[in-house]
Amino acid sequence: MDGKGNNNNVGGGASNNPKDNSGTKGDTMKAPGGDGSNISRVEFEKNPKGYFSDLHAAQKDNKKN
Repeated sequence: MDGKGNNNNVGGGASNNPKDNSGTKGDTMKAPGGDGSNISRVEFEKNPKGYFSDLHAAQKDNKKN
């Protein structure tokens, strides 16, 4: 806080907002609904619907075996 009750970044440090840091090459995130692995945040944000479609298809395939 800046002493006025505001959560402003005093001193110009890095932002605490994760969206401010997205898009940087190499950023990863925990795979949602996955096995705890990490995936590229940029690739996930490009096509989250495709990610979940692939995830659910893989889960269905695993249940068949």
